[in-house]
Amino acid sequence: MATRTAQKLDVDGARRADLAKIHIAKKELGWDEGTYRHVLWEVCAVRSSSELTAAGRQKFLAHIAKCKGHAPAREARPVRKALTGPQKKMWSLWQQLADKGLLRDRSMKALLAFVHRTTQVDRLEWLNGAQEALVIEALKQWLTRREAL
Repeated sequence: MATRTAQKLDVDGARRADLAKIHIAKKELGWDEGTYRHVLWEVCAVRSSSELTAAGRQKFLAHIAKCKGHAPAREARPVRKALTGPQKKMWSLWQQLADKGLLRDRSMKALLAFVHRTTQVDRLEWLNGAQEALVIEALKQWLTRREAL
């Protein structure tokens, strides 16, 4: 009897470990709930990971491993919140500068580097109102100065 209970606990432990791996990988891949459930249905024909058998969990984990091999690293695809009004303005001005050929790099990473040089703040969401205004004005001046030439 004790052996059977120990085996059941081991099976439940393995199940929990597999489900944890699945949900961690889902987050690492940046899948939203709809994408996750669609892939789960396509690969294993179930709508929830709780419905997976041991073989199904292994099959899905193998599929996730393949997906991870093709997906960019987590650092390369950060999940970003929607931009606020001033942040959109900064981004728009940055893109205008790039369109006019005044930038070598039009990426968000380059904008963040400019913001850091201007304000000593690393992230847009950490800027206060005065710092946002300072960055926007600096970008506007850069744009008008170059247009005047």
